[in-house]
Amino acid sequence: MTQLLALRKEVSKKLGGISLRQLRNRVRDVSSNEVIPDRTLALLLIATRDAKIDIKQPRFKVPPEKIIALEEFLAKGRATIAVSPTPSQRKVSKDQSVKYRRLLKFTGSYPLPVFYDRLEAEINTAHSNPDLPNAVLVLSRKLIENLVYNLLAFRFKGPGIDLYYDTSHRRAHDFSVLLDNLQKHKTDFEIDLQDDIDRFLKIMTDTNFRREANSKTHTVMEYLGSMKEVSKLKIPDMVQILLLLIERVKQPEPNIST
Repeated sequence: MTQLLALRKEVSKKLGGISLRQLRNRVRDVSSNEVIPDRTLALLLIATRDAKIDIKQPRFKVPPEKIIALEEFLAKGRATIAVSPTPSQRKVSKDQSVKYRRLLKFTGSYPLPVFYDRLEAEINTAHSNPDLPNAVLVLSRKLIENLVYNLLAFRFKGPGIDLYYDTSHRRAHDFSVLLDNLQKHKTDFEIDLQDDIDRFLKIMTDTNFRREANSKTHTVMEYLGSMKEVSKLKIPDMVQILLLLIERVKQPEPNIST
């Protein structure tokens, strides 16, 4: 919440001239009481609900994805608020709200929920905005890349660290290297898991996700044209397969007595 200074000052003024420190404490309390991990979202809630501020005013520079996240939060049984539409939203009816369209539904199933659950929420928020197909692609690439890293780390931890971690540079291998190593060492997994790995890699190839993700993440020359192109990448299918693989390799090997 280090940004949005203009909004924070306006909220402080509207709430009786409280200090920014007092506002920060109030945001912390609202974040805790309303179960809102994102404190920027908690600030926006205070601004709209308590200070009666139109957060879509250009001078506040609130990111569109944060506004969508707030609208999704308010849609869960809480009173809606009146805010002025953005230029793109003026193309639709003034009474039409942004629909929250989930791409992924795996919250709570990830190996590191604190990281992945928030990343999934960001992906779903971007997916709700038809103008952000490339945000969905880049964020989904990051999620799948990290899941592949986790899969290799769980399976080859210790002596096999070089398969997922560049020890000389002290960083994770690039996505392409992780995928190559998964392919090369597929036979080191249980036989039934090898079929799942084949399915995952086949989707990567058939949908061109690997090519799309690599080029779109590292260049600004090519872009997905619409959210329909995102659906063709079968991102939920790949995430589901990786989560099943991770769950299996995390399980301790059975102790079979002879």
